[in-house]
Amino acid sequence: MNGARLSGTGHQKPATMVPLKRILILTLSVGSGHVQASSVIRDAIADGHNLADVRILDAIPLSEPWFPWLYVQPYWWMLRYRRQAWRWLYEWRLRKRHRATAPRWVFRRGCARLLEEIKFFAPHLVIVTEIAAAEIAALGKREGWFSSPILAVLTDFHAEPPWVQPEIDYYCVATEPAKSELIGWGISPQRILVSGIPIDPAFAVRHDRAETVRSIGLSPDRPVVLLMAGGMGMAPLDKMTICLEACGTPLHVVAIAGHDRSLHEKLQRLRGRMALDVASFGWTDRVPELMAAADVLITKPGGLTVSEALASGLSMILTHPIPGPEERNIHYLVKHHVALRAPSLDHLAPLTCRLLAQTETRREMARLARELSRPGAAHAIAQVARALLERGTYIDLLTPPPLRTVESAFLM
Repeated sequence: MNGARLSGTGHQKPATMVPLKRILILTLSVGSGHVQASSVIRDAIADGHNLADVRILDAIPLSEPWFPWLYVQPYWWMLRYRRQAWRWLYEWRLRKRHRATAPRWVFRRGCARLLEEIKFFAPHLVIVTEIAAAEIAALGKREGWFSSPILAVLTDFHAEPPWVQPEIDYYCVATEPAKSELIGWGISPQRILVSGIPIDPAFAVRHDRAETVRSIGLSPDRPVVLLMAGGMGMAPLDKMTICLEACGTPLHVVAIAGHDRSLHEKLQRLRGRMALDVASFGWTDRVPELMAAADVLITKPGGLTVSEALASGLSMILTHPIPGPEERNIHYLVKHHVALRAPSLDHLAPLTCRLLAQTETRREMARLARELSRPGAAHAIAQVARALLERGTYIDLLTPPPLRTVESAFLM
């Protein structure tokens, strides 16, 4: 079996006497969170387990040229120019319990090469980390492209009806509300684990804040406000930075623009032109350090970003959500007293000043955040994956869900 033909990223272990089990992690690069979650799961499976060939496959590069224009680009267009239309579509899908994000023919014809690749790889297990990837995998299994179990990993705090596919064997979800939603839509509770959202365990490591602040070139005498926009730069970090000047106090503002080069350049131009000390990053792997150094995080509420902040014990101000799923993320986090919501740019400076002035409030938010976090989620998901490899079908939950510590994630 020559797995090199498969496009994607993987860990292939040295040859052993035991044949390698092949695991395919299927995702869509709609934003960066789903791909990042896939990488974390891959690393967790590979950690201490040398009998698996784990590959990540992004459906977009292997789709027909018209597929992104028909399926992905309208999504981004609505988020930028018709946000209310996207909110209506999302809420309509929830009300009607619609089980598809697109007609099956869109995936069947648009992802034909992808299905061929899956057939060629012949996985023993398929893991899906994005909602359309779940629909594609279910279609592939239904139509005979592969026959292995499917494990679905949800990366928001709530579920959506299209995740409910009869071909999916097992679900790992972020929260009890997401589990309840799936049960309400007909999924057996024995096929659902509340694992949390998979993040790098590095976010749960405690740091000496003053030392971390100095290591990234900042002064420990000033508060640090971290701004994040998601991997595709869906929040106006430049305007948010300008708003924070109204705080009237010396601040370090550290902004991460992700893959948005234009936004990164705008932030660079603000340096030296404001009373604030502004530092900007593009795509960076130093996020655990930056969260450890920060006093407050202002962010778009993507599932992975806020899960990383929870594990870091970082107070959050949430703004510019994607209508629908990220608005529900905000509701969940505010309800649990680990975040504040900024409905508009005008609210950023007052909320930031308030949080920075209230040390005890931030300390309590940090405590609640760590209690709510599940930094061992990736390893819990890896344990489910290994159990599915061994049994070839969904497994009954004979043990309680994992506690919110890294050590307790190793269940099976």
